[in-house]
Amino acid sequence: MKVLTSRASTVKAGVLGLLGALAMSACATPGVPLEEVTDAPIALVYWDGPAARQRAELMEQLSGQRVDPKRPGMASMDEVMRMAGSTGGLVASQKLAQIPGRIVLLNARTLERTRFSGAPPNARPLAWSRDHKRMLFNSDHLEAGRNQIYECDMETGEVRRLTRGPAHHLEGDYGPLDQILTTWIGSDNRGQSAGMDVLSPSGEKVRTVVSGFYPSGPRWSPQEELIVYVEADNRGGSKDASVVTVRGSEAGGNGRRIGRGRDAIFSPDGSWIVFSSQGPKGWRLQRMRPDGSARKLLGGSTLSARWPAVSPDGQHIAYVSNEDGIDRLYLRRMDGSGDRILLADGAAAFPIW
Repeated sequence: MKVLTSRASTVKAGVLGLLGALAMSACATPGVPLEEVTDAPIALVYWDGPAARQRAELMEQLSGQRVDPKRPGMASMDEVMRMAGSTGGLVASQKLAQIPGRIVLLNARTLERTRFSGAPPNARPLAWSRDHKRMLFNSDHLEAGRNQIYECDMETGEVRRLTRGPAHHLEGDYGPLDQILTTWIGSDNRGQSAGMDVLSPSGEKVRTVVSGFYPSGPRWSPQEELIVYVEADNRGGSKDASVVTVRGSEAGGNGRRIGRGRDAIFSPDGSWIVFSSQGPKGWRLQRMRPDGSARKLLGGSTLSARWPAVSPDGQHIAYVSNEDGIDRLYLRRMDGSGDRILLADGAAAFPIW
């Protein structure tokens, strides 16, 4: 794997000033000291400075308006589809693919970035195995635009494909006995032809958990008896109506809707669900119990926050915020304190920890 190097000599003075302002705003209160953060790697999609700005400008063009600094612009595929319309989503994706991001591994303690060589450009990290020795990612590089899920052995570098078309397989997570949770959507891109399956470690289908709608961002609980996902609402409007849903991992039955929000994940001990919720002043991180009780904001930060990733020790949360039209990676403690910027020299999306 190739360690990324800085190209500070090519950065314009105005950009440097902007990044300095970002760092100062993130650290108006004492930020998390990096020495207290685990060195377990965060996998994320990364764009360097010029590519990040170019991508933000394209998102602005696709939306027909200036990027809203209170709403991360590159955070969600379904938001791109909504902006462009159901027939224009493919065109939008093709344009965005021309500004490829790369998966990198970030050591949040040292801030060293290592390029992940096991995946092509425009791949997205999905989940770590419990021992951090394997990672799931998706990519469309082998099936002419159809996303499929792959697994990389982080020790040997071996990559194997777990899913095949004609359906698109977009997201996934590890579960009990090395089983793998995957979501799929039919090749016609219609949400009605969609669902969530459980696969064996070899990629064979074990069972269908849900079908008839797309369950976004599924995560298996550490105790492995629950799955959390989001029923996304793409009707537009000023208020997002997506709902966090919890259900058992067996086939049949209905999930329990426990509150509005997106980007839901379990804490490592399974006692909390951390998620993003839209309020009058933007997106904020919250947490609640798996039954929907004890819901509370994670800190008093004014930063808009999406795509939380909880550290393996449960002490910190990495997340994406967009204060200048570019999605950047931030960090705070699990109690909501200590906000600080982690990556100020490029754009970040889809962190997993």
